[in-house]
Amino acid sequence: MGKYRYLLRGALILALTLCIGIFMAACSEGGSDAEEENAASGVNPLTGATEEEGYDPAADNQRIAAFVVENAPEARPQWGMDDPDYSPDIVLQGEVEAGITRTLWMYADYNKLPEIIGPMRSARPPYIRFSELFDAVFIHWGMSSSKGSYVGADDVFEDDEVDHIDQMTFSDNTGMYDREGTRAVSMEHTGIVYGSKVPAALEEAGFRKEPEDYTHLDFSDLALITSVIPAQQVKVKYSDKAAWDSTTWTYDSEDGKYHTANFQNDFERDNLIILYDETEYIDKADYGGSGATLTYCDYDFSGGKGYILCKGTAKEIEWRVEDGKLVLIDPEATRVAQEKAAEAAAEAEDEEKQDAEEEEEAGPVEINASLYPGKSWIGWISSNNGGSVEFPGSEDGSEE
Repeated sequence: MGKYRYLLRGALILALTLCIGIFMAACSEGGSDAEEENAASGVNPLTGATEEEGYDPAADNQRIAAFVVENAPEARPQWGMDDPDYSPDIVLQGEVEAGITRTLWMYADYNKLPEIIGPMRSARPPYIRFSELFDAVFIHWGMSSSKGSYVGADDVFEDDEVDHIDQMTFSDNTGMYDREGTRAVSMEHTGIVYGSKVPAALEEAGFRKEPEDYTHLDFSDLALITSVIPAQQVKVKYSDKAAWDSTTWTYDSEDGKYHTANFQNDFERDNLIILYDETEYIDKADYGGSGATLTYCDYDFSGGKGYILCKGTAKEIEWRVEDGKLVLIDPEATRVAQEKAAEAAAEAEDEEKQDAEEEEEAGPVEINASLYPGKSWIGWISSNNGGSVEFPGSEDGSEE
């Protein structure tokens, strides 16, 4: 087993070395041709899919749609999550309050949605701010309100001037919102959106149609080459408070995807993205006039460590928010690229060929982390309140 591990690692390192040449050729001032291609027309900015792979280029001229979907046990399985044709391009999952998690579903093309999406749930500040990284229209059912030291979704919507549709205040002449009555659950777990009516509802709302500058993820068939951590399975814990609601994914080599049953369905993803972030717990007294205190979880968007998993392997990444966009960095590829650039500069014989002024403007080489083309799940976990990632069966067993 040890011999196999070292042979595997050696092969991956060799592949990384070969791949760096490709990355270096593509890099220019911290960017890449791949980044420009993904930002160009005809490529899904959330999955990397092309027109030949089912993406409609007309969606380039419309904004991303984001839906807040509940994840309490009573809400599972969620309607539309595992739709065979129109599952979400990206599902974000993180802690909201009282140790529970909630999800945010994002679609690059709101003309291609499941018949039903839900159960819909109320907005929380971290999810609003995350959707802003993609210039998304935010669709929800209710929102948290500010009180005391807690800044609620109501103030974030107003202060950030976010385009959003709330069932509680929307005229909804198109009938986009409804309740599903086939489950024996309380009413708060039954709110739904009819996917076919979303385009008309957005017209009714009258929001800006053309997207502005927003996050375009990088995709490459070579994404797994720089991975060095075996990741046949991964367990994600969001925090100590939300330890009961951890999510476990298992890789299936037959379809090349990760699967989880945590949503009480067989939910599959091509990529798993895990982002560590600092969190803060904020108490809101007399919640809803009940006299009880509710503790909300807020995310700092401070960036830091993370992982990308695809094809049964994982690689460590770094992430940050820059100019209002999510940036994923491959630190190992960046390190090697910088070493190569330094060696090339040192070996230059003709100093006149090096323009110091241009070099200063270009800045250090930095390689964006690439995803495998396909759909992703993002696990947003606490770096200071007990969030952790475990890789059962790997050499170390866990990474924290």
